[in-house]
Amino acid sequence: MKNLLLIIVVLVLASCNNKQKNKQEESKQITYSYKLELLWESDTLVRTPESVLFDIERNILYVSNINSGPWEKDGNGFISKMDMSGNVIDLKWIEGLSAPKGMGILGNSLFIADIDELVEANIETGKIINKIIIEGNPDINDITVGKDGIVYVSGSTSNKIYAVKDGIVKEFLQGEEGERFNGLFWEEDRMLLITSGSSQFKEINHNTKVVKVISENMGHGDAIAPVGDGGYITTSWMGAVFYVSASGETTKLLDTEELGENAADADYSIENEILYLPTFFKNQIKAYKLIKAEKQ
Repeated sequence: MKNLLLIIVVLVLASCNNKQKNKQEESKQITYSYKLELLWESDTLVRTPESVLFDIERNILYVSNINSGPWEKDGNGFISKMDMSGNVIDLKWIEGLSAPKGMGILGNSLFIADIDELVEANIETGKIINKIIIEGNPDINDITVGKDGIVYVSGSTSNKIYAVKDGIVKEFLQGEEGERFNGLFWEEDRMLLITSGSSQFKEINHNTKVVKVISENMGHGDAIAPVGDGGYITTSWMGAVFYVSASGETTKLLDTEELGENAADADYSIENEILYLPTFFKNQIKAYKLIKAEKQ
């Protein structure tokens, strides 16, 4: 009887192992293709929209409007509120900015990159409550907020990433001349960075500051947004959208450069599987569904 039970146990374990092995082999063989399908496009009320930020808690889009020269201290820039169908709710919700670009949310505050000022506004009222000067002609561009409570800001001219907490600015990373730091995305063990000068998608270890290139030839790198499957959507300001897999393989999803339509600092909703894309000089926001399908 004992020998019979032993044989049964061995057979069951062998069967389980074979099933697990088969599942693993099947999962390794599955590959996916991605494409974008246009859902809607806004009217042209927005003015030189550089960045879109999806507020998941309030189910709303914030749009930064440069409204003229991308690096001019002219005071005519503003932030708009837009609903999830592309309708403008409040065109000039926050005014008094110059050339607002990337945005980030921390608690009850909306942070806005504005040339050499990190602007903090109350997210409920839209009232500006603080302006933090970033010294050294930085031309700050994008923002990402970490779970560590730090607001990270990229400087395109300074080629630096700044870490800001409680109004105190510290240098997180210094890059090389000509890289033109742009898009940022904070993760638990690394910072993701895309550059518009050297056209690279990189990761930076938080502790060691060791930099590793994930992908190259990313155009005028602008936005980084996780898709939720280990991959990322990135944009090239000149007019391209890419999907970058976890292994660094790059697929171009959209190319509007020949049409003269920019692809600036986009945001992606993992829950809705929708990309919200600002077109800069075209004065529109466009929404695209990300379609994922198994390759045959």
